[in-house]
Amino acid sequence: MIKKSMTAKELIEESIFLLKKAGIESPKLNAELIMAHCMNKDRTYLYSNYNKKLSRIESNYFKSLVRRRLKREPVQYIVGESEFMSLPFKLNRNVLIPRPETEILVEYALNYCLENKKRSFKIIDIGCGSGNIILSIAKYAPKLCYYATDISRGALRVTKENKIINKIKDTVHLLQTDGFSGIKPKRTFNAVLSNPPYIPIDEIKKLESEVKDFEPERALSGGKDGLDNVRNIIDEAPRYLKKGGLLAIEIGCGQGKRVMKHIKSNKFYIHTKLIKDLSGIERVLVAVRK
Repeated sequence: MIKKSMTAKELIEESIFLLKKAGIESPKLNAELIMAHCMNKDRTYLYSNYNKKLSRIESNYFKSLVRRRLKREPVQYIVGESEFMSLPFKLNRNVLIPRPETEILVEYALNYCLENKKRSFKIIDIGCGSGNIILSIAKYAPKLCYYATDISRGALRVTKENKIINKIKDTVHLLQTDGFSGIKPKRTFNAVLSNPPYIPIDEIKKLESEVKDFEPERALSGGKDGLDNVRNIIDEAPRYLKKGGLLAIEIGCGQGKRVMKHIKSNKFYIHTKLIKDLSGIERVLVAVRK
């Protein structure tokens, strides 16, 4: 007897049960994102097409993706994309999944850029990953000059793809380098931005499986106390920032006091402050070059 074709709704409901049983958060959202991906549509398409019947091949493909989620692979990697600042970003395991809290850094930097619309205005993102920070700013403030660095060739390929997807012109220049290496310290930048690795190395093994088993460790580990990269950027940035230039760095929960102590020991900055996220966590360090 041939099994009848299942509808999108039936497959989604079946997967919700399995995902919920496995302790996956937001099982309905996960199931719908995977189904929309299988249909090559957005989620809104599902709401008027729940009764659409899927072929056996389509059903098996959907079930194979659900099995990946049951093994704790992040849904963003499964569907190969995520949304950030209301923009689409392609993803793979070469890059971190963009987090909502990083939008705080972007919004602050974007406001700073919009106040300074000179074409000679230059912004650099150190460790760009998927390009979510620099490309979001470039999309909403398109007339400035942008640079993005990453040590990973794979990450830069993702950034390049996202640049094309978001129809960003040749205002964003990509450089494969470790931090500031290979960039001449001529104090040419008006803003240095970064969301560097800031998780203490011993804490990584305690993270949820979705993070520790799937996201790139080099993009997570900030050394023994998590602040190796943060301190390095603070110390190096004055050689590249113009007078009055902005430094903005995302930091981890509980790192604010140590970061402020370090930057205040540096004679090159003024107007240092910490910006909190919606949960009240000190999330972004900002400072101005003397």
